[in-house]
Amino acid sequence: MGYSRDKGLLKTQNGDDQMVTICEDIMETGLELDTRSKLLKAAVAQFGKFGFAGTSVRKIADEAGVNHGSIKYHYSGKDELWRAAVAYLYGLLDKAVHQDEAEWKNMTPRQQIINSATHYIRFSARHPELSRIIFFETMHESDRLEWLTENYIRPYTSRAIARVALAQEQGVYNSDVPAMNLHYINIAATKNIFLMAPEIKRAFDIDVFDDDQIETHIESVLKLLLLPTAEQTEETSQKEENNAGLPGVS
Repeated sequence: MGYSRDKGLLKTQNGDDQMVTICEDIMETGLELDTRSKLLKAAVAQFGKFGFAGTSVRKIADEAGVNHGSIKYHYSGKDELWRAAVAYLYGLLDKAVHQDEAEWKNMTPRQQIINSATHYIRFSARHPELSRIIFFETMHESDRLEWLTENYIRPYTSRAIARVALAQEQGVYNSDVPAMNLHYINIAATKNIFLMAPEIKRAFDIDVFDDDQIETHIESVLKLLLLPTAEQTEETSQKEENNAGLPGVS
């Protein structure tokens, strides 16, 4: 189960031992898009907007600007396109979150968490389709949810929870909260704002995908979730002591 890289390709394996193979860099480089990659790009967009049930192969072909019959030539059908889209997005996620992994050995545990969380939030802003696809699928039981869970959600989440537990031991996170609960609190805090972008835009006229808004969100999440360092705690205590004798300050 899971995925492996081989000669620039991302391979995912479902329960039937069928391989879905796609190029990781289709949408990340200036390479000319061929029909297959155009279909994949359109599938990511359509499944991200409407989910599997709300997407048709005709809509995908129309968005890709290709003949409807070309889908059968390049992919076996909508299901394989959906799996290819999921595999592609998870490949980008893995690449984004671990892009500085070689440097983690030179970082403190706190710096490692800040580094990976920052990249995760930026990825979530750049590719909200993955969170939307997962949201659509986790509302109902299906073969797709089973495939998604076995190949991606369970392995990714298990590793993430282990990292949360380690960070709790290292004093980065609150150790009074179960690691699994804290993981899902982290996930909700980091990416839900991008899922709710239309609501926020309509209610407050704020574009959460604006670069400044993304950086503000990163800073806010880290302040909310990470325990203060000893230096920060000492600084806060000093400020409280300095303010203790001031009129009107309590």
